[in-house]
Amino acid sequence: MSRHHIAWIWVSLASVLLLVFMWWNYSPPTQFPDKPQLLQEMNDSLNEYGTSDQVAEIQKVIQADRRHVAVPYISEEGDYGMSFWIWGKWKWELISLESNGEPKLWMIDRNDPTSYFLTWNIAPEIGAEKLNAYIIRRRDYGMADGKNFYSPRVQMSKEIEVAEESFGAIPLPSTWQEVLQSTIRLDETETFSWFDGYSTAAMQFEFGWNALDGSGKSVSPEVFFKSPQYSYGSSDFQFMTMIDERELE
Repeated sequence: MSRHHIAWIWVSLASVLLLVFMWWNYSPPTQFPDKPQLLQEMNDSLNEYGTSDQVAEIQKVIQADRRHVAVPYISEEGDYGMSFWIWGKWKWELISLESNGEPKLWMIDRNDPTSYFLTWNIAPEIGAEKLNAYIIRRRDYGMADGKNFYSPRVQMSKEIEVAEESFGAIPLPSTWQEVLQSTIRLDETETFSWFDGYSTAAMQFEFGWNALDGSGKSVSPEVFFKSPQYSYGSSDFQFMTMIDERELE
């Protein structure tokens, strides 16, 4: 067999393998599972993890994009939780199951702030009517690699109504995205970085939240999420801390 034929065989084989890889990983999503299917798969996962609690009700299916879906739910023990799903390898896969509906940041692509979503599922009986989400970078100054640096404080907020629908998943506000993207661009041009240990610009910021009742008063942290918690699955999330109003400027 000539070298020409051998080369042709290798090229053909590589093309077939590439097509199989693309089909396996980037095939168009099929229809998302219906509620009975979701309940079955989520409860099967809880049984596999050894948790006695079960999912009782699917509240809503929230499409983040074609390949990513958030599903808030209520458990038999009364927890208001969130589950997260991704399309890959020719199926819808449950990547995270959280009994704690506390606000968190879902980073679909850690290097792309436009893919970040704020998610939450707050128990209505708590009496919260508004949820305030914050992105904060504290002032900092010092010296690194013989150069002085100063980072001004950044603080932005997003008010979310939760009186009528106490769960959701929304993209980050465009201003937040711009700040995070500018930080990524700055890091790419700097000759030094005091954040080299972090893989994403989001890690340079604090993400926080608080909740207000109908009279505008902060809801006490003690009333949130009293029951035992479970959290299984993906690490593509950044938890948001509950912020005291005295910490804000």
